[in-house]
Amino acid sequence: MIRDDKKLLLRMGVSLLVAMVLGSCGIGAADAESNASLIGEELASSQPYALFAANREGLATSGSLDLKLAADDSDEPKDYWGSVRFTRTNFDEVRRFVQMHYIDPNVDERHGYRQAAVFALQSDEKYRLVLVPKGFHKARKDHKDERGLLKGKAHTIPGVAGVVAVEEGKLEEDKKKRYSDDEIRDARNRRKARWKLLTDEWKKVRFGLKEFERVMDFARLNLGKKNPKWSEKRAWISASRGFLFSLDHHSDLISKAAWDDSVAETTDASFEGIGAILTRRQDSDYTIVESPIEGQPAVKAGLRAGDIIMKVDGVDIRNWLLNKVVGKIRGKKATKVVLTVSREGTSGTVEVPIIRARIDIKNVSGRLVSGHNGIGYIKLTGFVSTTTSEMVRIFNELQKKAGSKGLKGLVLDLRRNSGGLLNQGIQVADRFLNDGIIVSVKQRGGSMEHERATSSDTWKVPVVVLVNDGAASASEIVASAIQENGRGLVIGDRTFGKASVQTLFNPFMQDDYYIKLTVARYYSPSGRTLQVHGVTPDMLVPPEIDGEMPLGFREEDLSHHLSAIGGRENNPNKKYVARIETCVQKAGKARGIHKNNPNPAIKFDYQLMYGADVLACMRTTPGRMVKDR
Repeated sequence: MIRDDKKLLLRMGVSLLVAMVLGSCGIGAADAESNASLIGEELASSQPYALFAANREGLATSGSLDLKLAADDSDEPKDYWGSVRFTRTNFDEVRRFVQMHYIDPNVDERHGYRQAAVFALQSDEKYRLVLVPKGFHKARKDHKDERGLLKGKAHTIPGVAGVVAVEEGKLEEDKKKRYSDDEIRDARNRRKARWKLLTDEWKKVRFGLKEFERVMDFARLNLGKKNPKWSEKRAWISASRGFLFSLDHHSDLISKAAWDDSVAETTDASFEGIGAILTRRQDSDYTIVESPIEGQPAVKAGLRAGDIIMKVDGVDIRNWLLNKVVGKIRGKKATKVVLTVSREGTSGTVEVPIIRARIDIKNVSGRLVSGHNGIGYIKLTGFVSTTTSEMVRIFNELQKKAGSKGLKGLVLDLRRNSGGLLNQGIQVADRFLNDGIIVSVKQRGGSMEHERATSSDTWKVPVVVLVNDGAASASEIVASAIQENGRGLVIGDRTFGKASVQTLFNPFMQDDYYIKLTVARYYSPSGRTLQVHGVTPDMLVPPEIDGEMPLGFREEDLSHHLSAIGGRENNPNKKYVARIETCVQKAGKARGIHKNNPNPAIKFDYQLMYGADVLACMRTTPGRMVKDR
């Protein structure tokens, strides 16, 4: 979360990209920059199971340690640090900011130094060394889950006992294309066991400032010999990021250029493309059309949800990364691209020529829900400076379109919304609340700040909030505020569970990068923290009719997240929800709409239509929601 005056950040520090809008890469530049270096003590643990982390909708994940995420849909990553000056002095300043501002004043600097050393030895693109304790190397170098990563030559470091620097081996190919949920759970458990072993072995090693400096000397002598283009600046940047990574997954170093790109991709923008959401699933070597966007060229040309893209302009795209496919399809407006697709129910392949156009990407969008009289829908993709004002504008437009009596209900969609500005999350929630606590923020030192709702400009319309495992931070604040104040029902899947607040600090010496630190926890209106637990919906509804709930990927799946406090609460609205569900079963329209058109061009959104059915039933079903859970 970011508060405008202090730049408090409520965005996830992990990338949970589920789909890409053609014309936009879809992943925040800051996240792309971070993910290329998320190694540290997770080195060789997350990568063998990269696909295991993916949910059923096709999370974009890397398949090897040396994957670089491009920031502009090209094959080449954008160099955000090229013009930034960074030395040992900057590294020391990062440490001082941690001492002054991090949420835990008792930081274990020894852990920070070893993580800094691990990252520094990974700073070179061509020659990488994996720094691990000798005991861990002995136990794991031939383990099948390492996939050959630790089989390279092992170097001792002068003056540093108990560790080895292993030349990074080439990862063995993971030939399995599909994993069951049970296999994914098993892989996660093995990751946790590996993490524990690695942590335990590090505890046996004496490692502090002196040892870190010797590792940096070793890097200068060895990495520089192997690669004449080796950059000491990159090593210090990587060391700083490693030190911050040791604190938690959300603290990091971000170049100003990367942050600006990330913000630009979250706010309104326009791009030249075809207007379709693409995904890459575990069980396919090809990119799949999740859904064309209404009113855009892809729909007009006849591209359909579920189409499997086999070729782009005659070029086979089997096994291409999603961002590379996006880059191939994008192009100047008024030019043509031909997609060769495999379509369910059709033998052979179908060629779909599409004329590219300028595609508008909106941070806030809305419409009336077809098939329901007076039900509105508003989608928030992030919480930026214009989110509340744009939401108000669209809400007023929908009120007019709904007729003289205005809206009868509103579906607020926060799925895949990873957060943003704290004040925007508070303002969005405040639109639905007359009174009560929206969120409480507990700072370093224990002081608690309560943000309360105001009675001005409150919308009275019944509301349903859609969430899933990609809804985090500011999204979780809005959902819990509406849920726990008895203002509306939450539908979908349990949220991500990130209940920490980050601040972007400007270094004293220069202004071309930020130091991102976790500075506070936030609490829901009832006083419980959502850290790890997330928001549990009042009604668990899968994305597909009669489908299973995706396994998902959440804060709890990160190896060293901030700890949870307390447990999850039971749903006090259980009796009221049971009556609503009975009504939906009898009078709901979602199933009938899908039955009449089971293969629509634009993907059928079951959770949205179920939410509209719930709103209709809330108007006719007696009972009330419980306030102040």
